[in-house]
Amino acid sequence: MKLLAALQKEAQKLTKAKASLERQLNAISVAVKAFGSTLAADSANGRRKKRGRRKGHKMSAAGRKAIAEAQRLRWAKQKKERAKEENS
Repeated sequence: MKLLAALQKEAQKLTKAKASLERQLNAISVAVKAFGSTLAADSANGRRKKRGRRKGHKMSAAGRKAIAEAQRLRWAKQKKERAKEENS
């Protein structure tokens, strides 16, 4: 009899645990629905928002050189204007 009572007690614990897990699963389902269909559609289609620098779009060496030269010219002009102001 003690064995039967113990088994019934364990069965009750398992039933309660199952009910608790079902509530949690339902809560998760509600949360997913709350985020809207766009989240589900994006993940279903494999589309994700990309962040940061795009891969494969690198600046050429010539482009970097042109930008560096233009910046050096701006710095030289600025330095020349400062020297002119100090001498005046």
